[in-house]
Amino acid sequence: MNATMGINYEDMEMSYAVDFGRDREPTQNRSRRPAYRRAGSGPARVNGIHHRRNKRWTWGSGRGARMQNVRAFAGCLAVAVAGFASSALGVTIDFTTIGNPGNAGKVVGSGTYGSVASTFSLSRTETTNAQYVEFLNAVGSANTNGVYSASMNSDANGGITQSGTSGSFTYALKTGTNAAGQAFGDVPVNFVSWFSAARFVNWLANGQLSGTAGIASMEVGSYTLNNVTSGSIIPRNSNASIFLPSLNEFYKASFYNGSGYNLWATSSGTSTPSVAATTVQASGTNVATYGNTGAGVSGPLPVTSFTNSLSPYGLYAMTGNIAEYTDTTNGSGSAAAMSGSWGTNAITNFNSNFGTSGNVTYVAGTTSTAQVGFRVAAVPEPGTIALAITGMLGMVGTGWLKRRKRQAMLLAEAETITA
Repeated sequence: MNATMGINYEDMEMSYAVDFGRDREPTQNRSRRPAYRRAGSGPARVNGIHHRRNKRWTWGSGRGARMQNVRAFAGCLAVAVAGFASSALGVTIDFTTIGNPGNAGKVVGSGTYGSVASTFSLSRTETTNAQYVEFLNAVGSANTNGVYSASMNSDANGGITQSGTSGSFTYALKTGTNAAGQAFGDVPVNFVSWFSAARFVNWLANGQLSGTAGIASMEVGSYTLNNVTSGSIIPRNSNASIFLPSLNEFYKASFYNGSGYNLWATSSGTSTPSVAATTVQASGTNVATYGNTGAGVSGPLPVTSFTNSLSPYGLYAMTGNIAEYTDTTNGSGSAAAMSGSWGTNAITNFNSNFGTSGNVTYVAGTTSTAQVGFRVAAVPEPGTIALAITGMLGMVGTGWLKRRKRQAMLLAEAETITA
C-alpha cells in the first residue's frame, strides 16, 4: 500500500508542477503537499495557493499554457495583418453589398428584369485605368490574348501606354488629360473587349498572380476561357467568386430601392438627370455623364464624380460615363451592355423602363471602343477581421476545453488516491 501510494505521489507531483504552475510558487512553499493529497475525500475543486486557474490575466496557468496562448494570439494577429497587407497591395476593389435577395423583378416590354435570388457584391465604381495598369504589368509582358489594345494609347480617351518589346512589355498611365480634361488614372478603362474584362476578373479571383502563373490564371476561374478571344461570350462558372455582373444584377443595383424600382439610377424620381458639364460637378444632384453634344462631355469623367447622384445602393455612374459589360448573352453570343456612356446623345433607353420598349443593348464580345468598359461583382465574404476573431475564439475555446479535461483527470486521480 505504501509503495503504491509513493508512486502515485510522484506522478501527482509531476502533474501538479506542469499543470498548476508550481514553478511560480514561493520557495518556502514548494515542498508543501497540495491540499487534495491530504487524507480524506477529494475536494470539489483545488483552492488556496495551488488554484492557479483563477488568474484573471491569463487564459491558462503555468509557463506552457501562457506560451500556447501567446502563440495562438500571435498566429491570429498574423492572419489579420496578412489580410490587410493583401488588400493594400495590387488592385483593391471597393465593393458594396447588394442585399434584398429574392426580390421581385420589374416587367418591361416583353421581359422581366432585376430579380436576383442571392445577395451579391458590386464595385461602387467602374474599373479604372489605374487598376487595369496593375493587371497589365502582372500578366501583359507579351500581351497574351490581346489584353492590351493599341487604341488605349492612340485614342484621345484611351489612358494606357505600352513600352518595350514582346516578352518584356511594361505599361503606364498616359500623362496629360483626356478629351474631357481629366487625368487618366481615375477615369474608366476603355478599349477592352468582353474577353479582356473576363480575364481581368479571373486574375482577381485567382489572387492577382504575376508572370507565367498570372498569365495562366487569367484563363481559368470564374470563366473558363482557354485562350478564346472571339465568338460567343463564355458562361459564368457555378463556383465563381469574382465575376462580371449579370444583366439582372446590374439592373437591380441600378434601380431597386428595397421595395420597388426608381426610374433613374441616380436615385431620382421621374426627372431626367442633368447632363454632366465638362467640369466635374462633384456636388451635383441627379447628374449623369452623357450627351457628347452641347453641354455634354467629350470623354469619360472620374469614376467617383457626382457623390449626390448615387444609385439606391450607393453606386457611382450606374447611368452614363461608360457603358458596362455584363455576362448575360442574347442567345447569339453577344453581351448585354448597361448604363450608356459619355458618348450617348440620349439616355432614354437607360432608365428602369429601358425607354418603355424593353430593349437591351447587346454588343459583340470582341467590341473594343472608347465607350465600353466594366465593373466587377463578387460573392460576399466575411471580412478579414471577422475571420481572425473567429479563429482566435476557436483557439481559445479549444485550449479551455483541454484544460478543463486535464483538471477533471487530476481530480479523478485525487479521489482515487484518497479512497
